[in-house]
Amino acid sequence: MNRQLSHKNIVFVSLFGLTELYWEIAQQLQAENIRIFWITTNEFWTRFLVVNGVSRDNILQLIYDPSDFLDEAASAVLRKEITRCESTSDLSINQVLLMDRFLGEKPRADINEYIYIYYSEIKRFLQEKKVSRVFAEPTNANDLITYMICRELGISYISPRDMRYPPKRLVFFDGYQQEEILHRPDKPDGIDGSELIEKFAQKKPTPYYFDKLNRMKIVYPGKIARSAIKRMKLKRLVTGRSLTHYDAWGRIKLTTGRTRNSFYMRHLCRYSRFDSLQGRLAFFGLHVQPENSIDVLGSYVSDQLKLIKDIRRALPFDVTLVIKEHPNCLGMRNPKFFRELRKIPNVKLVRHDISTFELYRKVSLVLTVSGTVAYEAGLLGIPAVTFSPMYFGGLSSVQYCADLAGLKDLASRLLDGFERDVEADSAFMTSLAAKSYDAYWADPYFDDTVLESDNIDKLSQAFKILLSHDIC
Repeated sequence: MNRQLSHKNIVFVSLFGLTELYWEIAQQLQAENIRIFWITTNEFWTRFLVVNGVSRDNILQLIYDPSDFLDEAASAVLRKEITRCESTSDLSINQVLLMDRFLGEKPRADINEYIYIYYSEIKRFLQEKKVSRVFAEPTNANDLITYMICRELGISYISPRDMRYPPKRLVFFDGYQQEEILHRPDKPDGIDGSELIEKFAQKKPTPYYFDKLNRMKIVYPGKIARSAIKRMKLKRLVTGRSLTHYDAWGRIKLTTGRTRNSFYMRHLCRYSRFDSLQGRLAFFGLHVQPENSIDVLGSYVSDQLKLIKDIRRALPFDVTLVIKEHPNCLGMRNPKFFRELRKIPNVKLVRHDISTFELYRKVSLVLTVSGTVAYEAGLLGIPAVTFSPMYFGGLSSVQYCADLAGLKDLASRLLDGFERDVEADSAFMTSLAAKSYDAYWADPYFDDTVLESDNIDKLSQAFKILLSHDIC
């Protein structure tokens, strides 16, 4: 394998706690003569890498002061270059900026100055280091600008993610979306799709990450203390140069606001009783936001209140639209959102802690941007619609709606004339599982078991297999 891997130069794009996971994997990849480079967005993770033996020359740190901004002549040249880059990509810079909700919540008058320097420095770094593969979780503006540059330069941009079901299976997505999984080039594990579907229907498992996140408290005193200490060390208590982090005051406002909103959701919000709802039902599960699953994958439908209104417009009069808050998102939305929600005719808000499997027993249609609820519905044979093209869209009951103007006809067909193809679903799940690896992918902040040595070995082996073949 050494001969095959020795020519690979790859980049890991740092994203908070995932940096530690990437670093663990990097140790084993470097033993195969793979050269590893890094893109970071704050001093903390740059320092983490340097302390753990990474040369500073191998790290591009995207932190800048106004003194670093380019002059107008250089910016004018880059404007043309960036516009040409947009023509080779399925994204635009303005779309990227709107995908990054952190920037939306903390607007910067000088954001274009950061775009010029981001584009210039990331492109220089990738070319200078002769990078052939970039691994990233496309979430922030820097991740997505890197993707655009990769498209321009012909560099593979790969996103490692958990497969959701079956649990603890790693897949590699091609590009920033979760539509196309890269094929596994070696012999797959031989998982039978019909058994997967049968086990899912019998056991009704919730996603492993969901249970883990749902048990987490909203406020951790230890977490707040660590965050404050980190900012004091970096001398960033009040202001910061990073486009991806809150300062201390912003973090305090975020935490106190979520605590207040969570109390409202648990004790004051008015809910409809699900068991009292009659007639045909459709279900839309609210997405955690900000989050890749809605802000990036659902770029054009990321305004969930507007999307719910559009869904309501498209559904037949005799169908009630049921809405449920995501338990992992509890308190992140302002109560005003739910007051506006209740104004929409024939829309009912049910409690956040009701089981989705209880909902599946009665609903005739599931709608989501990219959520696991559509995957689960597909495994159960319930008609489902996604507003982002998803890797599980090959299930016979899962349909992608690319244009909201066509949702009325699509919903009618699924509600009135749908028939599941069990044989096709079994074959699809066999094919889907064959692209996955027996390894667990998660952010160590949420689940530090991902860093256990046995799992790191499995993850590293998956990366080696992928990199040893010219499929990515």
